[in-house]
Amino acid sequence: MLGPFLLKYHHMFVGAASAGTFILSRNGRSADYVGASAEDLVGTLGRFARQSDYRYFWFVDARSAEDAAKIEQAWLHRYRPTDNASRLSAPRETGWRCTIEGCAACALAGALR
Repeated sequence: MLGPFLLKYHHMFVGAASAGTFILSRNGRSADYVGASAEDLVGTLGRFARQSDYRYFWFVDARSAEDAAKIEQAWLHRYRPTDNASRLSAPRETGWRCTIEGCAACALAGALR
């Protein structure tokens, strides 16, 4: 994972459009939001930079949309961000399922889909 970097300078750190996972933060010390992009990480970060009050970000490039979703779910469990409404944002067609034993949040989110 690379960062933290200032979100307004995301284009200096994230290269060409590709899949990836990111953490956004207001204070640069804790995760407020975790997300993933299936194909345009730099574009997704740009939208957050323009439309939110997050100031910092960390990121990692992923080889595929599926890998980005797996990393996103791992980070959601590890960092427990305050601004994520649901832990299950991976597209249904990826077939991804939470592998954390007894994860009630993911089980509930999956049942609601």
